[in-house]
Amino acid sequence: MKLVGVSDLFIPKEHIVSGFKGFEDHGVNVEVLDWQLKDFEELQNINFLVEQGGSEAYEPPEYILEACRDADIFITQFCTVTKKLIDACPRLKVIGVLRAGYENINFEYATEKGIMVFNTPGRNADSVADFTMGVLLSECRNIARGHFGLKNGQWVRIYPNSGQIPDLPGKTVGIVGLGEIGLKVAKRLVGFDVNLLGYDPFVDNPPYGIKMVSLPQLMEESDFVTLHVRAVKETENLINRELIEKMKPTAYFINTSRSSVADEGALYDALKNNRIAGAALDVFDKEPPGKEYPLVRLENVTLTPHMAGGSNDAFHNSPAKLAREMIGLWAGKSSRYLVNKDLFPEGIQNFVQSKI
Repeated sequence: MKLVGVSDLFIPKEHIVSGFKGFEDHGVNVEVLDWQLKDFEELQNINFLVEQGGSEAYEPPEYILEACRDADIFITQFCTVTKKLIDACPRLKVIGVLRAGYENINFEYATEKGIMVFNTPGRNADSVADFTMGVLLSECRNIARGHFGLKNGQWVRIYPNSGQIPDLPGKTVGIVGLGEIGLKVAKRLVGFDVNLLGYDPFVDNPPYGIKMVSLPQLMEESDFVTLHVRAVKETENLINRELIEKMKPTAYFINTSRSSVADEGALYDALKNNRIAGAALDVFDKEPPGKEYPLVRLENVTLTPHMAGGSNDAFHNSPAKLAREMIGLWAGKSSRYLVNKDLFPEGIQNFVQSKI
């Protein structure tokens, strides 16, 4: 058997090799090739194409297709797995994605071909949760603005939210989406003595003392609203203009998720007209936004360049994290990382015996 991995600028080759080394004990030949990208800007542009247009928006280069033609297992982080690549790999049985999102995989076609698709949920959950706390505090306490002022020789003590700069104890934080990231944000917030509200239609019994409410109630009652949902068709504009207009004038809006889940135009209007106190945003409808971008020109918003999930630990540990789950195939174990479980009604063990 053969496993082919594709490294990139975030996950170097050696981490995929070491992460999947245990597969060699099961007779799997592990080969990893570098995705030859010019720079991070090129990778960012490809990722944006895929986020907007799906996996078929970018065709991987021919040398990647050649390298995986005899692969039984294909491992990738950002490189796309298109219909063309799948058709070029007649032996392909398993695709592993080194992150939670798998929009770079033609999932429907892979499923149609009877190929298992694994993702790596929560691989950067700690990274995003830590970052969320950082930008939440930075925005409401003007940390980035103070830093910027000093760097420019200014001693700034008056800010857009002067007169309503909060302490966190006793405040209410609404968490939209209680997956691994949302729950880790909640766990961190417990130490700040806040009240926690949650909205997630798939969660019935949340931990950490989260009170589950409707989305309109969460938007109305929260002093901070933080988003942690996946960018799928069902969540597009989940936070619409009507909901944003329900927020308190002293409230803050935090998005380290995806731009598509909130109405950016409505958020801009709320910030520009001081209908909410501020926002911290790591994602935008257009990336990179440029200095003339409407949100960039506002004073009551803290902005970062889509970097919430970008800790070295999150990237470098993901191959080993995924490998630990996929290795269970040889023991006939199921896995929550297997995205298309419904494809295998007779269980993974029968698939393993017949295919691997």
